[in-house]
Amino acid sequence: MLTGATLFAAQVVAHASFVSLIFYGKVHEWAICLAVYFFTGCVGMTATYHRLLSHKAWNCPRWIEYFGVFCASVGLTGSAIAWVAVHRKHHRFTDTANDPHSPHHKGFIYCQWLSMFEHVEIKYVGDLIKQKFYVLQHRYYFLINLVYALGVALIDPWALVYAWLAPACILWNAGSSIVTLSHTFGKNPHGLQNYARNQFLLGFLVWGEGWHNNHHANASTKKFGEHVWQIDVGYYYIWSVETGVAFFHHLQSLLRPSIKSELKP
Repeated sequence: MLTGATLFAAQVVAHASFVSLIFYGKVHEWAICLAVYFFTGCVGMTATYHRLLSHKAWNCPRWIEYFGVFCASVGLTGSAIAWVAVHRKHHRFTDTANDPHSPHHKGFIYCQWLSMFEHVEIKYVGDLIKQKFYVLQHRYYFLINLVYALGVALIDPWALVYAWLAPACILWNAGSSIVTLSHTFGKNPHGLQNYARNQFLLGFLVWGEGWHNNHHANASTKKFGEHVWQIDVGYYYIWSVETGVAFFHHLQSLLRPSIKSELKP
């Protein structure tokens, strides 16, 4: 069952696994670890949980959406219902006493490592709880992870560390650093009254999420980087998906008349 306590326990194991990878990991295992982090962090967390589900900033076919949800699931940051509910509340009460993870009110330690204990208010995810897929993902969250873990273990038991747990540790700390560091240090080009700030390093390391001042200035946009030099890999992924889908639909429209003509007697 997905609770704050069970997710905390999973992250304790993930953090311990990351330490073991530091001492015993090989180069190719670190490469796989970072590749998994791309899928859990970029495809899962930022493109799907954040920009698609939380803010509805872009659209894609259902199978791509569900693939992104699966990627986020094995990142051990919680279900879509829980993640989106907390994030929407964060935008509703940014950097106030009601903000679910403001480092200025909840403290750095809580926001960096203990935010899984935050109460989930269903009123913020009325759209998701109406969809059976998301209710089932929340209910069977750890079963999804168990199936993934078994598949990985069949390939290589040690891969449980470098292809699941260690990437989950990286994702947790990377995502939480946006909550803590990007609400404490950085630049405020939009002159916001809250503490959301832009940080180049986090923009690069956390798939564009580090352009947090830009995001809070216009939460409905799918593109967080406002300038060419503001690297936003999350947006690059979204652009590639949208371009690929548009090309596929265009190709279908071109082929459909020729297929119909061939079928005529």
